[in-house]
Amino acid sequence: MERVVLSTSALAAAFILDCLIGDPPRWPHPVRCLGTAVDFFDKGSRKFFNSPGGLKAAGLLITVIIAGGAFSLSVIFLSTAYRVHPVGGWVVEVYLLFILLAGGDLHRHVSKVSCYLRSGNREKARLGAAMLVSRDTGSMDEKGLSRAALESLFENSADGLIAPLFFIALGGAPLAAFYKAVNTLDSMLGYRNKEYASLGFFPARLDDLLSYIPSRITALFILLAGSLQGGFLRGLKVLAADYNKHDSPNSAWPEAAAAGVLALKFGGPDYYRGHLIKRPVINADGKEPAAKDIARGLILFWITSLLAFVLFFYLYYRFEAWEVFIF
Repeated sequence: MERVVLSTSALAAAFILDCLIGDPPRWPHPVRCLGTAVDFFDKGSRKFFNSPGGLKAAGLLITVIIAGGAFSLSVIFLSTAYRVHPVGGWVVEVYLLFILLAGGDLHRHVSKVSCYLRSGNREKARLGAAMLVSRDTGSMDEKGLSRAALESLFENSADGLIAPLFFIALGGAPLAAFYKAVNTLDSMLGYRNKEYASLGFFPARLDDLLSYIPSRITALFILLAGSLQGGFLRGLKVLAADYNKHDSPNSAWPEAAAAGVLALKFGGPDYYRGHLIKRPVINADGKEPAAKDIARGLILFWITSLLAFVLFFYLYYRFEAWEVFIF
């Protein structure tokens, strides 16, 4: 019973900490270390491999080393800490779970864009949006910035919060750390261009596989959260029509659900490194997002997050995932 109380309370404490402080920019964060390691292997692999097949093999090896290392280190740290002392184990578990959740940090970045737009500081809003999306934000107007912030909010709600909670419920911090490492690899290597098509092949495909269920669960939670605002049926209709309107097999699910609930139009033309890319439109009958819609989106995001936490907290307790890879 003591172990149950320790681990379930650790998850609750980690979620509360994430909501309150997110990812303080000056705090050391293992994901940044992961990014440094990925960059090191990226550059190093190109010294030995040049062919597409060789780069694919290098990408597979990088994935095994980075994701496997994240999983193994989590197991070692948790097991060792709990064997030394239960309180020390609890502290380590809170920290590991906390760094795996990114809901608070996502909220903070999107809120900044909203605040800058409301105050009329469009330049800072553009800089804030550039922290969220890879598209060019330098010439965006209010509608473009609002759309970018909202699309990022709901696309990243899946891989930044719901997916980690999902894997925590299944296998505790170690399994969620494995997912987080794969997701980081995909964000750094999974570009569909000539430079990364081969090296990022395995990280991208594995991330698509791991995100398959969480992205769809996220859409369901968004619909349930939207039912409190009378948007369930509208969201369901848009989701059924537009769930596949994205390059990624997963990203359009939460975006389409949110677009329907909020009655907003997502997608459309954007510039990436100066090149115009015409993405499919999600919810073509919706209105163009405005600054005031970001606040509505943030409310929907937090209701979604709370619903997801309640379910996965219960499953974490019932599945006893905290001991799957530890004892």
